[in-house]
Amino acid sequence: MIDKPHGKFECFLEAVLQYLAEMCNDVKEVVEAGYEPVAKHTKKHPTLTRIVTTAACVSVCVLLIAGYAAPRTVYVKTDDSRAILTSRFETTSKRVDSLLENHDIDYEPGVDIIDVEMYDSIYDGMTINITKAFDVKVQVEGNEYTYHTLSATAGEVLDALDISLGNDDLINFEMDDIVKKDDVIVINRVTVDFVVEEEKTDYKVKYVADNSMPIGSTKVEQKGQKGLVQKTYLAVYVDGEEISRTLTESETVQKKKDKIIHYGTKILEGVPAGLKYKEKFTKVRAVSYYYSTQRRGVYGMECAYGTCAVDRKLIPLGSLLYIEGYGYAVANDVGTAIKGKTVDLYMERLGQCGIWGARWTNVYVIEYGDDTAFWER
Repeated sequence: MIDKPHGKFECFLEAVLQYLAEMCNDVKEVVEAGYEPVAKHTKKHPTLTRIVTTAACVSVCVLLIAGYAAPRTVYVKTDDSRAILTSRFETTSKRVDSLLENHDIDYEPGVDIIDVEMYDSIYDGMTINITKAFDVKVQVEGNEYTYHTLSATAGEVLDALDISLGNDDLINFEMDDIVKKDDVIVINRVTVDFVVEEEKTDYKVKYVADNSMPIGSTKVEQKGQKGLVQKTYLAVYVDGEEISRTLTESETVQKKKDKIIHYGTKILEGVPAGLKYKEKFTKVRAVSYYYSTQRRGVYGMECAYGTCAVDRKLIPLGSLLYIEGYGYAVANDVGTAIKGKTVDLYMERLGQCGIWGARWTNVYVIEYGDDTAFWER
């Protein structure tokens, strides 16, 4: 691009052109009046000597003006730390300062570096180098800082911003790395600390067969107790968030104790002496059953040792029974396969079902129940 002359230069050019026009008029007058080689001349008819002298001066001025007004090619190389941009200008500016102003060249005095003086003259083919200052950002502890620089290492930026690094802190630059425009230095604060926690350990449940107890029954011989272990960890935090931990010490504060349950395997013989009952059913088929999860029978009691399932048409729900070989039981549940003289005896352990299996026995009704399901009450 070419800038237009203006100001003093434009005024000067207009004055010269006006003077040339006047000289041309003088020459025209001489030609029209004819040549008169006399020593003296009048204002109306200038001598040839004056005309020649004037013409020579005018020629020199024209050459000077032509040279002064001719555009010159100037190259400006701008280094922003990431790339060097070369721009070409066709300019009639005579000094560096006017070049920068006329072409809006990005240069910040006192901040950027330029390899010429502001008053240096412009010449054709001239190259001007500008090194731009740029911003570097630093992010640390949730804050962001900006540092304006021409050239610096990451370490120099941190020193200038008075930001220090701990021995374990993380940074995405080496301290002697040269930073560039738009770089962001990220610092993660790393802290290490010991963490002590108490952890409970679950006890195990152990079952022991006991032939001294009636089949179907269970008894807790030893209560379970959870263990307590104190563990010490070396925890690593980045910006306050834990990212890892390493176990360094483990100490048992309280030992765990397993829960021990005895389950009966003894099949009872006969009936208790003096047993009083209201009705007796002989040759009743008794089948053992077991649920792995707790459930409630139709009568409303939990299915557990001492409960059984019956046919409501024969034995009402809620009736208290004595079953030879098993013991006392409450009619608590029903079943689609239980018809007539059939009962299902609940066992606390699956192994007890294997011992009892299915067998014929006698059932005594001690008290009749009201035969109402729990939802009918």
